[in-house]
Amino acid sequence: MIFIDTNAFIALIDPKDKFHKAAIGWWKANRETKLITSNIVTIETLGWMRYKKGKRIAVEAGKTILFGEGISILPITNQDELAAWQLFQKIDGRGISMVDCTSFVLMKRLNIKKVFTFDQDFKTVGFSVLPAP
Repeated sequence: MIFIDTNAFIALIDPKDKFHKAAIGWWKANRETKLITSNIVTIETLGWMRYKKGKRIAVEAGKTILFGEGISILPITNQDELAAWQLFQKIDGRGISMVDCTSFVLMKRLNIKKVFTFDQDFKTVGFSVLPAP
């Protein structure tokens, strides 16, 4: 299982994203891989798409994420949220958001060690980032 983060979704969907080609290449090479994301990452992704690219593109992205093949969306539980809040208060890192902390907690709970992302903050907290920089 590999977790998929917001910026990987953005890189896949936005042809102007600086990581678009790398994201598409990784996606094509890993179509059979079981991918996991969270409801919070999905909301963050669609919010970004709506704000930056418009509603039509956000709706298309939502259809792909919510109803496409190969991606399981798991809920962040109340316990996850509280653990993420504790981590968020302690963790030192400029780019680490509360959403990132919810992802870290979910990944630890499910023993997921790899993440499809271009956000190197995941690496700084001990996860393997794919594709490798």
